[in-house]
Amino acid sequence: MKQLVDRRYETRPVENWNKCRELRQQYYKDVASAKEQGKLLIGGSTGGLNILAQGLKNIVWFGGETYAATVSADPAFCYPCLEATEAEGFGRDTCVYFRNYFGSMLLDKYYFGGPFPKPDLFLQSHICDVQGKSYQAISQYMGKPYFCVDQPPGPPDEKRTEERIKYYAGQLLDAIEWLEKTTGREYDDERFARAAANDWEASRLWAETCLLNQNIPAPLDQKSMLTLFLPLMVLRGDDRSVEFCKELKAEVEERVRDGIAALATERYRYIHEGIPPWHFLRLFRILEEYGAVSVGSLYMFGMAGYWDIGDDGIWRPQRPFKDLGVELKSREDIASFYARVYLSNINYRGSFYSAANKNMQVLQIYQQWRSNGVVMHLNRGCKGTGGYMLENRLALIEAGIPVVSYEGNAADRRDFDEAQVIDRIESFAESQGLTKIPAPKG
Repeated sequence: MKQLVDRRYETRPVENWNKCRELRQQYYKDVASAKEQGKLLIGGSTGGLNILAQGLKNIVWFGGETYAATVSADPAFCYPCLEATEAEGFGRDTCVYFRNYFGSMLLDKYYFGGPFPKPDLFLQSHICDVQGKSYQAISQYMGKPYFCVDQPPGPPDEKRTEERIKYYAGQLLDAIEWLEKTTGREYDDERFARAAANDWEASRLWAETCLLNQNIPAPLDQKSMLTLFLPLMVLRGDDRSVEFCKELKAEVEERVRDGIAALATERYRYIHEGIPPWHFLRLFRILEEYGAVSVGSLYMFGMAGYWDIGDDGIWRPQRPFKDLGVELKSREDIASFYARVYLSNINYRGSFYSAANKNMQVLQIYQQWRSNGVVMHLNRGCKGTGGYMLENRLALIEAGIPVVSYEGNAADRRDFDEAQVIDRIESFAESQGLTKIPAPKG
């Protein structure tokens, strides 16, 4: 680390940043104008059953989590939403994304202007203690049809994997029948197959992009990646998500080849584990003043990327869809493939159910991405992603890895002590022998 203290790498903005913003803006415009365009607006989790819903023509998927995270960055809009939900009897220990989304609906205010876009129906997957019940409450309040699929993820080496896949695939087929009956529309299996293949391709391309961040200097920082993965999340299964991920990967490969750094003064690498505080992403910039760059996390890599972890513990992106030898000829074929991807593939949701599995994956990422330390958010706002964080911290400490944790809430600034967090992370940086780097003259 010492030899890098005074070194400055070349850096430049990410060229695909503007395209990412354009896709984001267009997505939220499409949500607001869905009914004007004669399209069906379907509500549910951002990473839920988007793919399945695309078997229907002329639909827009309104993902609640990404919208709620966006809301959280603006206290003037966020606080009234949270208070409106709490006034309905929901406690502050309830999922913070639900509280922001539900409050926005109660106030009938859309963050991007106009009235709240009310979905025509809700199609939800239940992956943690609160998700299925959250959207059930929303649908009941709106008086809209609701269908929930139980998604039973677990460790990928679990012996019951095949049974779980069969169970999940059967529910997906039931959901398709429900969609046809509820909407009166014909379901197109070819559209479903294309969406499933697109989802696979975009997600593995994202994994390949994340893998490039092993390079020194890191071509991307996690704060930027938290924005750059948005098209993949809100446009899952869409051709546009595949196109964007291809272009982004090509650009990051070029940055690696040319030695372009996300942080010109990189001299310390860390992973930031857990959902970040969306209202205080400045946390990453504070550590950059010390030459410390966040190269990723289990949340960042696993939430959107499709990986294959070998017996050697090395994270490798999944193969291209065309190399899988999978033929999606029937509805049953597609449902089984989709179920297998979500239940067998390495993704963040599997860590909800096993401290040992999550401990292992965080340690693998720390080592493979050539990190020096770990910053950990003890997030009160999410029961799923916040699970096992203290066990993770203890496992890292026992492995001799420098760790600093801070308490907070990903989307409720009222549960966040900014001064205390800044003090903790700056003290951590100094404990690692880092000092603030003076800005270059001129």
